[in-house]
Amino acid sequence: MKFRLFRWKAIGPLLLLLAVIAVLVALFAEPVARDTTEDVSSDVLGTQVDVGKVDLYPRAIAADLRRIEIADPFDVNRNLVEAGNIHVLVDPEALAEKKLVVRRLSLRGMRFGTARRTPARPARGDAFAPQLVRAVRQWAAQFDVPILSLTPIDTIRQLALDPTQLGTIRAATSLLARTDSTRKAIEGGLRALPVTPTVDSAKALIARLDTLNPRRLGLQGTRDAVESVRRTIRQVEDARRQLEGFGKNVQQGVGLLGSGLGQLDEARRRDYEFAKGLLKLPTFAAPEIGKAFFGQVSVARFQQAMYWVQLGRRYMPPGLLPRETTGPDRLRLAGTTVQFPKEKRYPPFLLEAGTVDFTIGGEGGLAGAYAASVRGLTTTPALYGRPTVISARRRAEGPVLRSLKVDAVLDHLTRRTRDSIVAVAEGVGLPAFDLPGLPVRLDPGSGRSGLAFVLRGDQISGRWSIASDRVRWSIDTAARRLNDVERLVWRVISGLNDLSVTAEVSGTIRAPRLAVSSNLDQAIAARLEAVIGEELAKAETKVRAEVDRLVNEKVEPVRRQVAEVQAEARQRLEAERKRLGDVEQELRAELKRLSGGLTDVLPLPKLPS
Repeated sequence: MKFRLFRWKAIGPLLLLLAVIAVLVALFAEPVARDTTEDVSSDVLGTQVDVGKVDLYPRAIAADLRRIEIADPFDVNRNLVEAGNIHVLVDPEALAEKKLVVRRLSLRGMRFGTARRTPARPARGDAFAPQLVRAVRQWAAQFDVPILSLTPIDTIRQLALDPTQLGTIRAATSLLARTDSTRKAIEGGLRALPVTPTVDSAKALIARLDTLNPRRLGLQGTRDAVESVRRTIRQVEDARRQLEGFGKNVQQGVGLLGSGLGQLDEARRRDYEFAKGLLKLPTFAAPEIGKAFFGQVSVARFQQAMYWVQLGRRYMPPGLLPRETTGPDRLRLAGTTVQFPKEKRYPPFLLEAGTVDFTIGGEGGLAGAYAASVRGLTTTPALYGRPTVISARRRAEGPVLRSLKVDAVLDHLTRRTRDSIVAVAEGVGLPAFDLPGLPVRLDPGSGRSGLAFVLRGDQISGRWSIASDRVRWSIDTAARRLNDVERLVWRVISGLNDLSVTAEVSGTIRAPRLAVSSNLDQAIAARLEAVIGEELAKAETKVRAEVDRLVNEKVEPVRRQVAEVQAEARQRLEAERKRLGDVEQELRAELKRLSGGLTDVLPLPKLPS
């Protein structure tokens, strides 16, 4: 019997099967890789990611991604980043262990802030990234950005105030009820004190002892009489202590009424501002103008920084706790995949140290070649043991983009996370934007831009600034006609060639604070105050007079009642103290009369100091 190594009849079908598999891979591997890359990237970043084409190179374990578009999570009509080509070379040994180690990464033809051909799909669902988009939008909505009011003074005719809208009247009504309650409490407390029974008992004892002659009582009788006086003195002293304790409570109560009067003054000041808001008086306070003009654009910058920092915290979590991720799609339930990181093991993804050379194409101010370095970029920072450090640099000669510096440190080693981003660009083309409240568009041209953002735990610290000496202004007169105040503002700003804006954010994630200042708002404030300051002062006087007219009708009676309660409390307490003091003096005089020359046998109690 011959031994046959090959079954030649099966070779043909096997080769045919392999050929079919090769054809299927050649036809569908790259489209499937492209679709998978789009889906995974969109889920991870929380925004739509489009990939034009994917070229796979199995022998080199590399891939080329072409025409990549990453949409802005907060603007569906704008791309955050575009890249003409991304080349990725990975380590095959790590890939065999289901780990991703990037050996080389290069980017070409990058552009930022470009318009999309079609609107991006907004993030939806309950995954982390869509939830983060909604959470950051809610965070940005916390900032109080005022609306600039440039209403002409001559449009003010009358002020119609509803008394129920005024906080001072509501506070006065509440204080009046507290005053009545305090008065009743004082009356009830005085009645509950043992002052009157003690005084009446002492006077009865004094009247009875006045009829007695110590010489006829004898030694024992005198002793009994003296002990009765002493016992009554102790009762008087106890009543005085209770009265003093009650007096302290009364002082606190009437002191709160006095604080309530101070709160009425604060409420009146708020009512002044409320009434001025009804008149829509022009605003020329520099901080308010700065916030109104540049508040939204500043919040947008901090919103982007907050989003990407929080996204980094999600995918680079501290510690070695188990991490849950949504499992693969199945016919029944997708389930949940739980990863248990172990010490002294390589993380699922690690870029220990690398340099990235990328090119931004086009004719914009950012075009050119860049060099960036990345150290310690990993999904498990606790295993790597050092913070992630990212930096990018470019220097160029000429008027366009003289320098660009970007530094980021992501320290997620422990629960006390610290993330910081610092970016400074010189000679960069600054984005144009509309001024809120005016049909005016501001194009800063080329200038300097800087962003510093630090998040320590939930403590925020950030600063964004732009400066340019090539500002261009444009006005859309077809939108609507400007009134006198708006024309005045236009004359001020259209004559400015320099622009300097600084926005600062501080506080916590739940209670952030925003401050904005610029040379623009200071110039407008000074000009408005010089031109319409007198008329505005008249309008404010009118506002105050109308608020005072409505408020005084309710506040003055409350002030009188509070003063009456305070005076009555003092008088009643003094009267009760006097009654106890008088009767105690009488008791001590009677005690001295009874003891007579028996002070050695019947020592007198010590007088209170």
